Parts: sequence; structure tokens; C-alpha cells
Amino acid sequence: MATGTESVEWVTQEFSRADLRDTRLDRRLAKTAEQLAKSPASPINEACGTWASTQAAYRLFNNPKASPARILKPHWEATAQRMAGCGDTALVMQDTVFFSYGKHVKTRGLGPIGKSNAAHDRGLIMHNALAFTTAGVPLGIVSQNIWARGEIPEEDYQEKIERLQVTAIEEKESSKWLIALQETVQRTPAGAPVVTVADRESDFFEFLTHAKELRAKYLIRARTDRKLVAEDSAGCARMLEALGDAPALGTMTVEVPGNGSRKERIASIEVRIAEVTIQPPPRRGAHAKASGLSEPVAVTLIGATEQSPPAGSEAISWVLLTNLPVKDFKSAQEKVQWYGKRWGIEIWHKVLKSGCKVEDCMLEEAERLKRYLTLFSIIGVRLMHVAYLARAQPELAATEVFSVEEVEALHIRVTKALPPAGPAPTLREVVRMLGKLGGHLGRKGDGEPGVTVLWRGWTSLYGTVETLRAYKHSLGSGHSS
Repeated sequence: MATGTESVEWVTQEFSRADLRDTRLDRRLAKTAEQLAKSPASPINEACGTWASTQAAYRLFNNPKASPARILKPHWEATAQRMAGCGDTALVMQDTVFFSYGKHVKTRGLGPIGKSNAAHDRGLIMHNALAFTTAGVPLGIVSQNIWARGEIPEEDYQEKIERLQVTAIEEKESSKWLIALQETVQRTPAGAPVVTVADRESDFFEFLTHAKELRAKYLIRARTDRKLVAEDSAGCARMLEALGDAPALGTMTVEVPGNGSRKERIASIEVRIAEVTIQPPPRRGAHAKASGLSEPVAVTLIGATEQSPPAGSEAISWVLLTNLPVKDFKSAQEKVQWYGKRWGIEIWHKVLKSGCKVEDCMLEEAERLKRYLTLFSIIGVRLMHVAYLARAQPELAATEVFSVEEVEALHIRVTKALPPAGPAPTLREVVRMLGKLGGHLGRKGDGEPGVTVLWRGWTSLYGTVETLRAYKHSLGSGHSS
């Protein structure tokens, strides 16, 4: 079934329940979001079109009433509805992204995003929980927090370790994982199955115990080879030992997306599972008396190891921790496939940086940038939704996702004619045309258009949509063309 397949012109609906404590400000939020969504790679003044609209957008981003939490609220509420309606388990991916604004030397309120306090290495940090279908179609943001780090203390490695050992989890940056998990549980519709999926940074004992307290399901990648309670783990003292002793259940394939240092490929993965109990790590200071941290935690390990990686490529080797039942190869295969969808949130982060160019924004104040990033995060999700929905449901009628004017304008741009009479074209057909407009060649080996070229196509298209809409309006008003 479709998942929130309203027109790409979704902004009015998505923000219809916005409450910024000012009706005029609510309207300005929807209008600014609509303007930025039509031209996501453009600076604010170019996207807004007129000086009056640009000034109104600047006032929005400078207004304390338009807090990131209030801007996000109608979106996560709509996301919850999409999660409830998707008819399947929702995978909530957690990850962190760093936005660099060090080149904007006048910007106030930033913090270090690297290993030093250098002026060129400053910006904002954003931690997200983004919901997807099991097919990889993004549904929306469930949790988001944006902050600037404090200055990095002058200390050596050992001093840092000792300081962190006696610091309560609530005072550490890693509490971001717990906050997002808590908000995911709070915002999940009753009865909707949800699994939090996260990379190695989430592998710390407090995450496991917090999930147990919340009864939250998770699938995370292990960071360390943890000690086990041997008598509850088939006599094994470590996780890798337990997986090494477990029989191989079978092999499967996983799509490995490309990045700057890795080529896209299909990896053949051998799968093993082991039920174990993890020992609590030793604690000092505030940790020592924290409730729940002295009890061991039972988990299932899933080992997923690539047997024959291409020459020069690092083998895929995942050790996954989950509190979901995994009794056989089919169940383990499903969980490995779910973890493979985690790359979707990294693609979304890339879209915000490369597609929307949010790091070029020059609002010169961290609080303004937080509001701007929150709004663009929502725009990014909804535009990315189209690309992935076209892959998951290619035969869906395009008018379930695009407005009639958008489909007509796209046909005019690509074929120089209006769409033929009859059934609406499919979503795949329209997305391929949009990709062509954005520079996708559509050759046999090119695959489906990606988010970046679709964005270029969308930006190029929208002037034609506005012209067509104005033309239709003139006809309806009785004016000659």
C-alpha cells in the first residue's frame, strides 16, 4: 500500500496543524516551507523570489516562537500516522550528522565539530531518528535534536577516559541515543511494530538497559567484543567466540551502496546466530550507583560476514545485537536486510548537504540555523520519499504522488506535449522523466534515478508548473491566453 502518497505539494497538509503560538507565523511557516521546497538548492532570497517574502522568511527563522520542536511537531505527528498506515514494521534509523559553518566566520553560537576548537572546524550537530518502511521508503522524522558542543577541554587521552568514566550518561553526548529512543517509544502509534536500527556508536550498555526498561525493540551493530556470562552463553566468554562456535545457517546477498571510497556492489554474506547474555561493564563514579547497570542483558547475536570481497575492498563484517526473536536463517536474513536499510539515513544526510546545500546558509546565528535545519530536514524527507517510493511501488499511479499540473508540466518539458488521454502514467514513468530532466541518461546500466538528479529535475520543473497553473487560472477566469 502507499505510505503517505499525497502530492509532492504536501507542505500545506504537513504543516496544517503547526502551532507557533501566532496564526500569522503559522501561515508564514507553511509559505516559507513551500517556497524552499520548490527550489531546495537555492539560497533563501532566490527561493523566496521577492524581497518581502525573503524578509518574512528571515523573521521566521529569527523568531523564538518558531522553535525547532514546534516546527517539527506537525511533521512527527504526520509521520506517526504514516507509520501506523504502512501495514508493516517501521524501521527507525538513528544516526548523527555534523554541519560545518566554520567558513561563515560571523556566525555566532557554533561549537567544535572536530577534534579541536579551531575556528574553521565549527558548526552544529544533529541527531535524528528517521522512520522507514522495510522496503526502504522514508516515512518521516520521529526524533531530532540539534546542538552546539561546548569547547573541547585541554586534556590528554588518559585524562579524557578518566573524566568520561565518572560522568553520568545524562551529561554525555551519547545520551542523544537514549533521548531518541525515548521519543521514538513515546511517539509510536499504539500497536504499530517499530524497531530501532543503529550503527556501532549506539553500542553502549546504557542503551541496552534503557531499551529493556522501555520494552523497545532494537537492532544495532556491535562496537566491541563484549564479555559474556559464560554459563548463560553456551560456555563462551566473548561474543566473537560465541559466533565462531555457532554453525553457519546459510548465505544471502546484501546491496552495498557506493561512497567516496567504496564502489557499489552486491555482497555475499554468511550468517550465524547465537543467544548470549552480556556482562555489565565495570563502573565508576556516578555510573556505579545507576539503577539497572549492574544486571546482565540477554541478546541474540547475528554474525554477517562477507566471504569473498572484491580485490581491494574491505569485507562486510557485521556483528548485530538484537532483542528480537531470531530462531532460524529466514529470521536472521530478515534482520540483516533491515540493517542494510540503515544506509538510507546516511543518504538523507547527504541529500541535506549536497542536494539542499544547507551548509551554505548564512543566517549568522546558531538558533536561526537550528530552525532552518529543522525545516529543511522535513523538506528533505518528503522529496527523498518520492525517489524511494518509485522503487518500492513503481506501478502506483503517478497522480497518487504528483499533482495533475506537475505531471502535465513534466510531459510538456520532456515530450513537448501534454500527456495522452487515458489512465495516469505510473510513478516509475514520471520519476524517470523527472530524472531525465535532471540529467539522468537512462541507459541500460544506469539504474533508477537517484535523489540528487531528481532534485535537479524538480528544481528545473517548477517554473513550468507555475506557468501552467497560471495559464489554467487565466482560462478559468475568462481571460484570453
